[in-house]
Amino acid sequence: MSSANDKRFTVLVVDDKKNMLSLMKKVLRDDARVLTAERGLDALKILEAEPVDVVLCDLRMPDMDGVEVLKLCKRVRPQAEFILMTAYASVATAVEALRLGAYDYLTKPFEPQAGRAVVLRAMGRAAAALPGPEGTSAGDDEVLPDMLGRSPKMQELSSLTKRVAGSDATVLLLGETGSGKERVARALHRLSHRSSQRFVAVNCAAIPAELLESELFGYVKGSFSGANKDRAGLFEEAHKGTLFLDEIGEMRLSLQAKLTRALEERAIRRLGESRERQVDARVIAATHRDIEAMVRNESFREDLWYRLNVAVVSVPPLRERREDIELLATHFLRELPSVSDVKLFGFTPAAIQAMQEYDWPGNVRQLRAAVERASVVRMGDRIDVGDLPPEVLRRAENPLSDSTLAELSWTEAQEQGRREVARRYLKEVLQRHGGQVGDAAAHAGVERESFYRLLRRYGIQPDEYRGAVQPGDQD
Repeated sequence: MSSANDKRFTVLVVDDKKNMLSLMKKVLRDDARVLTAERGLDALKILEAEPVDVVLCDLRMPDMDGVEVLKLCKRVRPQAEFILMTAYASVATAVEALRLGAYDYLTKPFEPQAGRAVVLRAMGRAAAALPGPEGTSAGDDEVLPDMLGRSPKMQELSSLTKRVAGSDATVLLLGETGSGKERVARALHRLSHRSSQRFVAVNCAAIPAELLESELFGYVKGSFSGANKDRAGLFEEAHKGTLFLDEIGEMRLSLQAKLTRALEERAIRRLGESRERQVDARVIAATHRDIEAMVRNESFREDLWYRLNVAVVSVPPLRERREDIELLATHFLRELPSVSDVKLFGFTPAAIQAMQEYDWPGNVRQLRAAVERASVVRMGDRIDVGDLPPEVLRRAENPLSDSTLAELSWTEAQEQGRREVARRYLKEVLQRHGGQVGDAAAHAGVERESFYRLLRRYGIQPDEYRGAVQPGDQD
């Protein structure tokens, strides 16, 4: 097998266990130039001397932990994608790593090919920053920074975003899951006078409610069990820059009240502290939910809605801008590192037509995943209809007939069966727990954030199941 992009990428694996270093070096040897380090300090020296694109780092090491290595990496080589490996999986550790800029994390033990898949995705993201044909040289098709489009809907979005970016007004981004709300938020930041300062993002749905307040506002030593030192919150980290609050519709009412005050007073108070601290952070919020309906049923505070309803920007779903599908799919294909000896030359007309006729409930995020999957399973030098995920060729809700099933290969039939069972399972669990993701995740035996990833992967909206607990399903 040929190396990915002729080994133009460099991956650094950091672990104090030599067997893990040897394993990952073997797994990745055809994809990239692989460097290894047994200590955090050794990793720092390599980061300073080598053009590292992706770092795969263990959490627990003798001289410093993986989070410390992440912080140093972001200072020395900020463009490198960082993946944390840990046998001590916890929500707090994952939140901390992602908050500091980690791309993803792996929980040990993991299958070598699963680790390779995460590294390849990180390499694909790194490729987007490279100049030339492997990068994002989109020319006139770049309607906003890091956003492509030719459709009238995207031209309208571009025009409104550029007008809004020039002010310090609070912005509310509305749009379906996977439609690109965070990319619009980043574009707003990059086009504003705050672009030289930090863009700080937090997903309000991915952090447990009891942790979100301390993440936003910070805390002082002794304010609660485990608060061993003073810590600034995300508002302070975003001072002079931009704070992006994704999925704000999931925030509990008591925290909404504190957020409203912070927006009104431009001041925050750390947990356990009596004095207020002035902060100058532009707030951009986003949600896929109907906030006005939530205000009417009193699940979202009206005063916060008024504070957010200053500049509203709606991000169109992919099905409303089908003209952009071929452009986006081709762009995503360029971003992917090569995983085959056969060079890819794009899509067949039939594949393009199939993608344009599909409604993409998971929007741009789902399209990207479909292109990645197709690039792996394809047999020829162009992606054809048979390489696309089965749900693209028919409504995912419709069960396969025997005749349709027989048209698939054995591998495709197995994949479709797995996807249909997974979707059915996730929906049934959400139904049983009334759309409460925390309870559903606990029932499934997975982390809350991982459960959200599964829901996004299969295009399932948990709020559709809220209040739908079946009698007798729960005690």
